[in-house]
Amino acid sequence: MSFTGFPFYCFAALIALLYYIVPRRFQWLVLLAASLVFYLTYGWTRIPFVVISALVAFVGARKMEMIRQRAENAGEAKKQCRRVLAVSVAVIVALLVYAKIGTWVIRSMAAILSWEQGKTMEAVVALGISYYTFSLAAYLADVYWKKDKAEKNFFRLLLFAVYFPKVLQGPISRHKNLAPQLREEHRFDYKEFCFGLQLMVWGYFKKMVIADRMAILVNTVFDNAGNETGAHLLVASCFCAFQLYCDFSGCMDIAGGFSQVLGLRLEANFNHPFFSKSVAEFWRRWHITLGTWFKDYIYMPLVISPRMIRISQKVRKRCGVRAGKAVMTAVPLAAVWLLTGLWHGTGWNYIAWGVYWGGMIILSNVFAPEMKKLTTLLRINTEAGSWKLFQMARTFGLFMVSRVLTAPGDLKKSGEIFRRILLEFHPEGFFDGSLYTLGLDRPNFILAVVCILVLWCVAMLQERGSVRERIAGSNIVFRWMIYYIAVFAVLIFGIYGPGYDAASFIYMNF
Repeated sequence: MSFTGFPFYCFAALIALLYYIVPRRFQWLVLLAASLVFYLTYGWTRIPFVVISALVAFVGARKMEMIRQRAENAGEAKKQCRRVLAVSVAVIVALLVYAKIGTWVIRSMAAILSWEQGKTMEAVVALGISYYTFSLAAYLADVYWKKDKAEKNFFRLLLFAVYFPKVLQGPISRHKNLAPQLREEHRFDYKEFCFGLQLMVWGYFKKMVIADRMAILVNTVFDNAGNETGAHLLVASCFCAFQLYCDFSGCMDIAGGFSQVLGLRLEANFNHPFFSKSVAEFWRRWHITLGTWFKDYIYMPLVISPRMIRISQKVRKRCGVRAGKAVMTAVPLAAVWLLTGLWHGTGWNYIAWGVYWGGMIILSNVFAPEMKKLTTLLRINTEAGSWKLFQMARTFGLFMVSRVLTAPGDLKKSGEIFRRILLEFHPEGFFDGSLYTLGLDRPNFILAVVCILVLWCVAMLQERGSVRERIAGSNIVFRWMIYYIAVFAVLIFGIYGPGYDAASFIYMNF
């Protein structure tokens, strides 16, 4: 059941109605039933993965609390809890690895052994498995560190894991943030209801008007990359960057908006990343919950680990203070970005993607003093608007490069795209009208560009405060004019119609 399909609109309306008419103490049960039904629409074979993961997390967390309650020695209790944590997380991660890789290997081997040629062998990837796996692993770690308490009701923990607005593409919610909201009883709030609907409409605009429109050109060009000019490939790469942002953040807006309709608040996952002036800032603004997860559960534990501290001290004694600090930064960052690449996919292109971003961030950290000296030497006014605009353009360009590493599907095709952009550019492709033969005719191409400008204008307004609050404070005529324009923009310009199968969200199978 896609967020962009008519069945979901009916489903969401029904759930919102039931949520507010049942006795408030049963609201969480409505959400649990709705989440399981939503999950089942993608196939019953995916259900065991999430149920087993939730059960392991439930038992593991309860076991750690029981150990602490019964222990006479705090040190021994900590050791026992650490073993429970390690086993529980290992089982949950093993399910993730099996779902992503194991079933593909088994089916592929079965095909080879039985000589079943010509069949496509795919892994049965449990819906949203990366998101709920990370959420449950974080829950177990938080219980171990005494930052959270173990859930006493398994079905409440299952609801936290499978809550359907976040199951497609996240965010990666923390139990201590979301679970209390799911336990609370919520009264109908007209303002929150309206704000939630507005956010959903904005999400549909991003997804159906911008992302799905740009996907047509991107797929057309990248599928025929060997015969396209560098100019066309550059335009497709630019569109590809905006497509991913609008697809991913659009889904977040739909999920967050529907949750707000129910009186719930999901964590923010984007903060206008294209305004970033460095790669480090970009990843503080993009997929925020994934970045904070890796920071809290991988990066910081590595940085403060005794072994890492000993290695840093040895390097500091032999090579100096700066080298020791560089090692302390570079090694954990390298581990984080290798794992981030593998989280996104198992191909060499995703490993290259992780190495690319990790290398960029490590180099920018290590050589930050030299870059500061260089800007001083060149007498660059780092406070000037032109310099900040250059920094944002540079960061966007680096993001475009990373999209070319993964979007085409393999590194060989990515290499061909880079080669053509650099050596066979043919700038006349911008002006001879051939841009309008790449899946989008002239009106649709111009509309896509106009939508980027709209996106930029709204982002500028959001940087200065809540746009929805401003609209709510306007007079009724202007307010309803904005509502009608937004809704009809999606209805008129959205990519859908007879025979059209709405493009699935890019991140939904991670």
